[in-house]
Amino acid sequence: MANVALDGLGSTYVGNYASKILLEPVFQSDDVMKNYTIYPNVKYKQNIVMAPKLASITALHTGCGTTNTCNPAGFTVIQKTITAENVSVKQVQCWDEFKDQVIVESYKNGVNMSDLTGTQLAQVIIDRVRGGIASDLVRNMWAGLATVPGGLDCSYGSMGAGLWDTMSAGGAFTGGGAVGAMTYVVGALPAGAPATASYGTIGGVISVADVTTLLDAVFNQAPAALQQVDARDKKMFVTPNIYNAWYSALTAVAVSGSVDGGHGMAQEGKAKLYYRGIELVAMYEWDVALGVRTGANTPTAFKQTGKTTSSPKNGVIYSAKGNLFIGTDVSRPENELKIIYDEVSENMYIRSAFTMGFQYGWNSLVTGASLGVV
Repeated sequence: MANVALDGLGSTYVGNYASKILLEPVFQSDDVMKNYTIYPNVKYKQNIVMAPKLASITALHTGCGTTNTCNPAGFTVIQKTITAENVSVKQVQCWDEFKDQVIVESYKNGVNMSDLTGTQLAQVIIDRVRGGIASDLVRNMWAGLATVPGGLDCSYGSMGAGLWDTMSAGGAFTGGGAVGAMTYVVGALPAGAPATASYGTIGGVISVADVTTLLDAVFNQAPAALQQVDARDKKMFVTPNIYNAWYSALTAVAVSGSVDGGHGMAQEGKAKLYYRGIELVAMYEWDVALGVRTGANTPTAFKQTGKTTSSPKNGVIYSAKGNLFIGTDVSRPENELKIIYDEVSENMYIRSAFTMGFQYGWNSLVTGASLGVV
């Protein structure tokens, strides 16, 4: 790694703006911007005023009255709030270890290396921290908890309640065996599948028939408002094995009815998968979260009562991307990423602080389903 630090060494690190070099790129990346609506400059709370659609507002004209008796409620608005939590990044690197592993050769050249601005090494550090924040962001956006019970990874509480819990509490999911659970879609394991593989296990085998049944169900049960949204403005967020199973369905080879296009896709690959024009987004962090949030901490969205698979580990949430909100203040110039060398402790410290919160808008623009066995 020593060669990474050889270019541009010796510049003075003064604390570059995190909104430019660390945090903002996370929210400008395709993985975030293409799937959610970003509300920048949210320091604590952001009120979102939503106006419901108007319907049944026409009536026979009966004179000079000021109201229309066909819809006495009139024009109304609904308000939701994004509450942003204070989030921090605090990482420590022992200076001796850092020096021995990275910059001994630089000292031989007479370079003082407590400061890293402008170096390739500084960019490596920034990229790793940025990647860590992006991973935590996606995981907390969906699986975050308002209060983290003892024994659970404390990072799940760093950004407040996630969409799994807020959607369940807000009535977005009403088709499951438990209140606030997603619709339970019954599937069957393919013949010859390992006995340990099930839809209550992360990594369980999903057949082509079952993934088709699941996607059909969630598509067909979507509220009318969601069905009317242009396919380009909607996403199906799915667990990785659902994504992989649908890939298998599209690339079927040596299966009756398979087509040349599927054979070509199996050979060449495909960057994005779609179901009836709607992009599937593989949520790898969902597997991480579902592996941690188990037992009493199982998300209500994935709970089922009276079912063979009481805690499914595979599911899909179908929503308009403009219906999912992120509130943050990362664009504020006072948010800094600082790399500090402390001579007393002989450690390097990486520090950053910002706010983060999540919310969704309309129940009529989201639905979901999980996959279980008979």
